[in-house]
Amino acid sequence: MKLQKIHFILFQIVLIILFASCRSTDPEVFTGYAYDPAGVTETSDREIIPQHKRTIGFLSDGVWISNEFPGSRASDIYRTDDFQYTIEIRPEISPVNNSPWYGFKIWSSDTARVTVELAYPEEGRQRYTPKISTNGGMDWKPVDPKNYHSGSSGILELDVSQDTLWVSAQEIYTTEHLSVWLDSLSEKSYIRNSTAGYSHQGRPVSLLKISEPSSKPLKGVIIVYNRQHPPEIPGYIAGLKFLETVAGDTKLASRFRDYFEVWAFPMMNPDGADNGHWRTNAAGVDLNRDWNYFRQPETAAVQKTLLPLKEKPNRKVFYAIDFHSTGRTLFYPIIKEIQTFPLHFTYRWADEIKAALPEVDLDVEPFDIVSPIAKNWTFKTFGADAVTFEVWDEMPRDQVRQLGVRSAELFMKLMIEEYQNHIRN
Repeated sequence: MKLQKIHFILFQIVLIILFASCRSTDPEVFTGYAYDPAGVTETSDREIIPQHKRTIGFLSDGVWISNEFPGSRASDIYRTDDFQYTIEIRPEISPVNNSPWYGFKIWSSDTARVTVELAYPEEGRQRYTPKISTNGGMDWKPVDPKNYHSGSSGILELDVSQDTLWVSAQEIYTTEHLSVWLDSLSEKSYIRNSTAGYSHQGRPVSLLKISEPSSKPLKGVIIVYNRQHPPEIPGYIAGLKFLETVAGDTKLASRFRDYFEVWAFPMMNPDGADNGHWRTNAAGVDLNRDWNYFRQPETAAVQKTLLPLKEKPNRKVFYAIDFHSTGRTLFYPIIKEIQTFPLHFTYRWADEIKAALPEVDLDVEPFDIVSPIAKNWTFKTFGADAVTFEVWDEMPRDQVRQLGVRSAELFMKLMIEEYQNHIRN
């Protein structure tokens, strides 16, 4: 009798463990990462806080400040003293992740030195070192450290004149920039630019397909997601350089395209980019938490575009990359306990990048597949390995571009080997 009781207790323990294990893979259990606000996985439309666009002139100083351009954010602007101004920065929704985007233009009737405080009255604190442009947003550079102090707010000393000075959290790359980039790349015969769908405000969610005719009976597919979160510009830049390299004229790229085609979504959140959002789309939703229910038109358009690949016998998804930016450069791969195809590719790719670019200081932090993000949806849908590719917010831009190029070269070399191994086996 005593033995039966022990067996019964053990049986109950096993049931509890199995139940807990089942719940851990249930997407309903995931409610957000530690840095996410409450309710982030509830991806139904919500009302955003609109930004009032205007140009304000302080006539006593002869200084004007404006947010009347795409990609700007300056919620309120007021004068605190002679040639001293506070610009309040508020997010499009609250609560929200701490990705405080700002962008404004400033000029004056006479040469002057002004002090600008970037203040966050409701939530958030200064994160991004200001970038400055003196030629209409064409070229950018970080503000001189001697003229910038950060804490919960940011304090800037700026020399202004009749020539308009642009100031932003990161370089301003809107849908106009993307359109020019797509047109230049689409001049190549094997590149096709089309539209996967449309955003809440009617902007196209672009699909860039890099594909050449091939004699191979099976062609691998690489999926690239980019710019789900508007402020994450270093990841956006690295992603574009990655695609340019894969589409390049080198022997390696040409050979890679004989085995693979690339399906890329280079700006998944066009509304957020043009409206200067901290995190979300025009419906106040974090798109990279909507890969379970696909309630948003942007993620739904991508899902609808990619799902037919499951029914194509001459196509096989090999991998997916989702480009982002954060406080350091790192890979978020799928944990090794999960059997992906190709097996553990992300870890081998990371090792190659570390060896080739030691100055990048690439970290690797594996995660499970419970969260409703692009990487995990790719694995669950196609069985393919995938990575969230994070680039350090403050990485020098020459290094960002080098990372995009070199990582693409190493990726192509390794992926060709994976294809050949798959065909042989």
